[in-house]
Amino acid sequence: MKDLDFIIETAGRAQGLLMHLETNFYPPLPSSVKRVFQDAFQGYWAGLYGVEGLEQELSRVYRGRLDQYDFWQFLDEQDGGWNE
Repeated sequence: MKDLDFIIETAGRAQGLLMHLETNFYPPLPSSVKRVFQDAFQGYWAGLYGVEGLEQELSRVYRGRLDQYDFWQFLDEQDGGWNE
């Protein structure tokens, strides 16, 4: 997704994640679900936990895998994702 790549490059992964959550899901995700995703990824990016911890944090609202719905784009390079 070209627009998302541009947002990630210019505004960072957090803004890209928010755009992804707000524009790529129908019906729209509730704010509480978006907040769980944002908080979980912030902890992952800060190095508080790895992919397994991220998946555990997300399991409160998400049953899929990180390679689904393009969430891989928000992983660190060593985990198969984007590198800022």
